[in-house]
Amino acid sequence: MTRSEIIEFCNQLTERKGERQLNLQSLYRFVVQDIAKRQRFWWRRIAFSFPLVVGTATYDLTAVSTTPAGAMTDIAMEEITKLTLLLTTSPYQVAELTAVFDPQTYIDMLNNTSLTSPTNGNSQAPGGRYTMNAGDYKTLRLDPPDKAYTAFVVGWAMPNPATDSASDVVPLIPPWGHNTIVAGMNAKIFKFAYGTKNEKTIDAMQEYEQGLQDLMSKRQFDPNYRLQLSLQEDAVRST
Repeated sequence: MTRSEIIEFCNQLTERKGERQLNLQSLYRFVVQDIAKRQRFWWRRIAFSFPLVVGTATYDLTAVSTTPAGAMTDIAMEEITKLTLLLTTSPYQVAELTAVFDPQTYIDMLNNTSLTSPTNGNSQAPGGRYTMNAGDYKTLRLDPPDKAYTAFVVGWAMPNPATDSASDVVPLIPPWGHNTIVAGMNAKIFKFAYGTKNEKTIDAMQEYEQGLQDLMSKRQFDPNYRLQLSLQEDAVRST
C-alpha cells in the first residue's frame, strides 16, 4: 500500500471520523514511527555510501547524495554501527573510523581543523574519528578528511516522512506491516472520537497490538532466532 491508500482506507474504516478534526498526514507519521521504534526490526537496518568533501567535518545525513540514490528519503539514522572509508580500489583498502562519545574528545573534534589521513592519522586524530553533533540527530561529524573518500555507513534507521513529502512510498515498514499502520491510525482516531473505554477503541487497539506482535515474531535475521518445528501432524509410516 502507499501512504495515500493507507490514509484513505483508514478514512473508510473510521467513517471519516478523524478527517475533519485531525491532521491525518501527521497521524500517519506518528503511527509509522511508533511501529518502528518498538524493536530493532531487521528491516530497519540500512547501508549506504556517500562521498566526503576535503576539509569538511560535518554532513547532514538527511541531505547527502547516497548510493543507492535516494536511500535517505523519508528516513533518519537512529544509530550508526559502522563507518568505513574506502581509501583505494586497486588494491582495495578501507579504514574504519572510531566512534567517540566522551565530552572532551568531542570538544577536540570541534577544534580540529587539520586535514586527517585515515591511513596514518595525525597527533589530533589517530586513525580518524566520528560522532554525531550534540543536540542533533542527523549531523555526522568527522575529523576533516584530506581526500574525497567514499564513506560507507551501516546502522539503524527510523522512518521520518515529512508531512508534505513528495514520496507516497511507506518508508522502511515492509508491505506485510502496512495493515498495522491502518490499525494504529484507526485506534488513535477512535480514541480521540469516543474515548479509551469505547468498544470500537478497544477493538482497534487490540488489532493494532496484535499487528505489532506479528511483526515482532518475524525475526529470521536475528542471531537468537530459532525455528520452531511442529511435529503434531498426521502421517502414515511405510513400516
